[in-house]
Amino acid sequence: ALGGAFQNVVTQRWADTQAAIDLLKRTGNGRATFLPLDRLSVLPAVPAPKSSGVLGNAAKLIEYDPQIEDAVQQLLNRVWVVDTLENARRALDNHQGQSRPTVVTLEGDIVRPGGAVTGGSDQTRRDESILARERELRELPAQIRKATEQFKQQNQQVEALTGSDESLVHHIATTQEGQTAIGRQERELRSQAEEMRRQLDRAQQTERWHQERIAQIGKEVELLQEQRRELELQQESVIAAQTEAQGSLQAAESALENAAADDLLRQVGDQRAAAAQAQAAWQNRRTLLETQQRSLQSNLAQTVAKEELLNQLAREEATLAIRLRDLTAHEDELNLAIAQHQAKLTPSEQKLTQLETEQTQLESQERQAQELLRRNESAWNAAQLHYQRTDDLLRQLRHDIEQDLGLVLLETGEDLAYQPPLPWAAVVEQIPPRADLPDGLEEEVRQLRVRLGRVNNVNPDAPREYAEAAGRHEYLLTQSTDLEAAIANLRKIIRELDEVMETELSRTFAAVSEQFVYFFQKLFNGGAAKLVLADPDDITNSGIEIIARPPGKRPQSLALLSGGERTLAAMALIFAILRVSPTPFCVLDEVDAALDEANVDRFRMTVEELSSETQFIIITHNRRTLEGTNAIYGITMASDGASRVISLRLDGEKIVQQGDQASSTPPPEGVDPDVATIEDLVKM
Repeated sequence: ALGGAFQNVVTQRWADTQAAIDLLKRTGNGRATFLPLDRLSVLPAVPAPKSSGVLGNAAKLIEYDPQIEDAVQQLLNRVWVVDTLENARRALDNHQGQSRPTVVTLEGDIVRPGGAVTGGSDQTRRDESILARERELRELPAQIRKATEQFKQQNQQVEALTGSDESLVHHIATTQEGQTAIGRQERELRSQAEEMRRQLDRAQQTERWHQERIAQIGKEVELLQEQRRELELQQESVIAAQTEAQGSLQAAESALENAAADDLLRQVGDQRAAAAQAQAAWQNRRTLLETQQRSLQSNLAQTVAKEELLNQLAREEATLAIRLRDLTAHEDELNLAIAQHQAKLTPSEQKLTQLETEQTQLESQERQAQELLRRNESAWNAAQLHYQRTDDLLRQLRHDIEQDLGLVLLETGEDLAYQPPLPWAAVVEQIPPRADLPDGLEEEVRQLRVRLGRVNNVNPDAPREYAEAAGRHEYLLTQSTDLEAAIANLRKIIRELDEVMETELSRTFAAVSEQFVYFFQKLFNGGAAKLVLADPDDITNSGIEIIARPPGKRPQSLALLSGGERTLAAMALIFAILRVSPTPFCVLDEVDAALDEANVDRFRMTVEELSSETQFIIITHNRRTLEGTNAIYGITMASDGASRVISLRLDGEKIVQQGDQASSTPPPEGVDPDVATIEDLVKM
């Protein structure tokens, strides 16, 4: 629960804290966190609920000196202690207060107020606290014995693995051949499935064309029937006009019999003129009726022919439906066979991966052994060279002694571990003392004195120089100690940062991988994909590979996909990152350029799904992408040739107007009326 706060230093006053920090800065002995009792701000405690598994508030479960109560309350009065992680979650779900506590289980799992959960077991993590050092001192002898046993076992395993290397290589080769055969069968099945899918697509296209043709013929039949009804109405009107004209003629003839001669002649002329006009009109109507009847007969013949064609198309449609069902059933069989082969291939791939991992480990052990052999050879060569140089020096020293003394006998032998003392007693003769000096001794003494004078003078400043050199050495030694301490602190900080980075990166990578699979299947309308670490053992420096399998294809890397598929895979990764860690806004530039309409629709729906947490700014020329936006910004050119910025803010399918209604004032001179209308209707 305390974490790094376990090593905090409690002080009486702020002045004590400042003095301690000044001391650490002067001596360079590291950093520390201080808790001055006169300056602490203690937040209100969060009482622990009396529920199952909750042991109570941490500040109430420990014993401490009343003098440091403020420090204990500040660190532990908002910490609950529970027995299991499940009871911790249940207690937090039932908590109704505004302040959320930190919950710690008896196994060491921690639930932070923000929702983060820390748990698990990390054997590589080094704890620098006081309790950990004491525990390490107790555990070190057992760990040393265990490490010794493990070292012996690993040596035995290395020998066994070295012996089985050839068998593993042979097994790997056999497995690879089997995998190649399975891959070849899978490719053949996929090619057959692709061919059947293409035939199915062609059949569906043919069916759609026939359906469109049937709909078009139906419309033509309805049009011909409408024309037939119109012609029948026209024929009835012509017959009625003819009947009316004959009645008028008979009335005129009867009136002619009863009328006077002049009046009769005039009326006869009028009636004949009217009769001639009626006869001409009747003849015209008759001609038109005959024409319409011929047209009707032709249309009836076309109707019969098109009905026959319609029946033929219906029969073809039924045949294509049966063919479609057969192709669908065959496709299901092929998909089932592909799934079975894939299920058989997966264990082989896992076994191959395991064998490759074992091979990598064996190769690593072999490289280590070769490196150790090279170091031993280098050490042996260096020892040989040192032996030769020492032997040469020894021979030179023997020669110099023989030249200078001439009486020394040196014992040599390979069995001698060291050079014995010189046998002076056996080879040096005792010379008796003499009262007078021999001739030439004074000259020899003089020469020796001259030679002694040639020796360099004694340096009187040697003590001072030694003192300066000793002081310099002491200063450099102190600086070296400080640098080593700083290096140790930096390494500790780097180690802690690496642990935090690995934990966060692992969590983020797992979340992004899960969302990447979701968005990949959503954008591709199926398929499979996964994110793979290039070096799982070194996650902070590892690269990431994308393995994608669009619908109907085999798994392959991102570089082998088409342009549109690479675009969708990249967008799936971007959307997965945005789902795990949303940003205020995201700018996408021409990402839909390589997509067809179906893929653009799925891309647009995915953007709409994520737009609740992130505002998207999309640069595009695609019409279908623009249909899903709520604001459009563009450049248009007015009639005067000047560019103008236009923005459209949409509410569903309507343009949002300025105020209550659009402006009705005429546009200024030289401005395009359409542009002015848009500017009046849209918020700029």
